[in-house]
Amino acid sequence: MSDQAAIDNETEIDTISSRRLYNLGCAGVLIASAFLAWRSPLEDPVLLSIGVVILVLGFLPGLLWARYSRPWFPCFEISLLTCVVFYAMPLLTLADGLKIYSNSVLQTSGLLVIGYMVTAIVAFNAVRNPRKAPYWAVSKLLPDSIHRYLPAGLLINTLYIYLDRFTTLIPFEFQGSIRALCFGLGIITAFIFSCAWGSGMLSRAHKIFFSVCLSMQIIVLFSHLYLINGISLLILSAIGYTTTKRSLPWLPVLILLPIIAVLHNGKSQMRAIYWAKTASLPALAQLPSFFTEWVTAGLQKNEQEEESKNVTLKLADRASLLQMIALTVDQVPSMRPHLGGESYIDIPAQVVPRFLWPDKPSSLMSNVRLALYFNLVDPNDPFTTSIAFGIISESYVNFSFFGVLVIGALTGLGFKHVALRSIGAPMFSAIGIFMVLLTAWCFQAEQVLATWLASLFQASAISIIVPLGWKKFFGDS
Repeated sequence: MSDQAAIDNETEIDTISSRRLYNLGCAGVLIASAFLAWRSPLEDPVLLSIGVVILVLGFLPGLLWARYSRPWFPCFEISLLTCVVFYAMPLLTLADGLKIYSNSVLQTSGLLVIGYMVTAIVAFNAVRNPRKAPYWAVSKLLPDSIHRYLPAGLLINTLYIYLDRFTTLIPFEFQGSIRALCFGLGIITAFIFSCAWGSGMLSRAHKIFFSVCLSMQIIVLFSHLYLINGISLLILSAIGYTTTKRSLPWLPVLILLPIIAVLHNGKSQMRAIYWAKTASLPALAQLPSFFTEWVTAGLQKNEQEEESKNVTLKLADRASLLQMIALTVDQVPSMRPHLGGESYIDIPAQVVPRFLWPDKPSSLMSNVRLALYFNLVDPNDPFTTSIAFGIISESYVNFSFFGVLVIGALTGLGFKHVALRSIGAPMFSAIGIFMVLLTAWCFQAEQVLATWLASLFQASAISIIVPLGWKKFFGDS
């Protein structure tokens, strides 16, 4: 990379490209809504309307951002867009996990999602003039010479992902802090590399290095049989490229979409095999045969679902979070009372590093509490299966519809305050880095609030405090 300063400076908004994006987006939403409504297996017109409304609301903030050439990084807009994947699409296609619930339960579940989205959008647009960000938050953190060391950051994260997956070298008490350091570093460096590639400032050698490291990270992350972490890294890199190029990386998109679709199709079958107590995830040398098996499973035409398929695995399927909302609506409060905030009690403890508090409650305990509450995991071994709840279903379990509205309002207010304060700030200032991290965490929609906040806090502390310390003691040299 020849000039990191050019990437770090604010890019002038191309209003013509923004208007073109808006027009294409509107046309795409109309076509997608009409097509999905036509092909949807839903017979209830109310459910069909709810699915279309969720889809339109998911795209609306992004369309307005393009229509008015808004100057902030579209972090909130991307956050709402994920609702299309996790809620609108499962409903419009009537995902398998939703078929066991009545129309009334699904209607209430869909209305909860709409309530969350509408409240978030209204709260986001209600904020007009927040306080000006402090100087330390908007001043450039990284010196112009830092681009020489960025390959090391990418390499460190690649090495960490390998060690974490295939070895036990990382002590448990330091896992959270090391994960935050390496993952935060990896996100920032991957984003810088993709921005530089989009602006034409990446040499051929650096393109190869970036592609190899990113591919290795994705392969290892996918080998956990969780696609969301690898996909979010790919999408974040695409966002960085598009931000500077003003065009999508069409070739990688066309290559990767079919591959991910095949892997997603075979994911449940692979989980049933490798998440069993008698099996284990593959070692490094077994990855070629593992992915060959996965692709083969994904290419098989599943003409009918196996009746004996593990229900917990269905609920853990990260392609749909609406089924978790349906589960909570179906059972709370008719069968189980609201928790009244019980799943949030471990949030304050997450700001303390584990090496200072070895017995600190894990952020995963919130997820475990919910899974045990609904009898979705073995109480004798509750950590072996991960259940994707999401913040909407969690807020409903705790405080009913009111909790969903509150979490929606907090989402909109929080994102807008950060977005407005970031206007005019360098991308690699403290607030600019935080926006990049927020964007990456938008794709972690399956997490409960404690896990989401804890991981974001750890990554932010490392990614922002370390550069702040560097700037404080070494200046811009």
